Amino acid sequence: MIIEIIMSHIDFYVIESLRELRVKSNPYIDQVELAQRIGVSEGYVGQIENPKNRAKYNMRMMARAAKALNLKSYQDILPKETLKNDMVRIKMKTLKSDTRKHEVDKNGNVKKRFEILSIKALNSDEILQWENGEIKYLTIIEK
Repeated sequence: MIIEIIMSHIDFYVIESLRELRVKSNPYIDQVELAQRIGVSEGYVGQIENPKNRAKYNMRMMARAAKALNLKSYQDILPKETLKNDMVRIKMKTLKSDTRKHEVDKNGNVKKRFEILSIKALNSDEILQWENGEIKYLTIIEK
């Protein structure tokens, strides 16, 4: 399936970063365990990690997640450099998985749930349309 979402680039980065850190944690921490550790409902981390949903971490949840994952610094979650774009249109192809559990490959990389096809910055007119609710968060391009 190919979808397109519109969201803050930093939110997308943080969601993917925390997911990867969660999956690589030793011992492994699943979505339910992380949700319990940060004090949100059991399904909330799953909603955040599903790109089809608008849920995202706020700063407090990010700080709690960092503590729950025993990170030494918030820098482990955040990008190394300032992201150039605010709101972006992310086109992605969802990938099939053999299991519901997130896996790490033989090189220690978390297996991807989707392939990013493109990330494009919204222009000022599109940001206005987004703020006015004239542009949808999610568009299914191909099933």
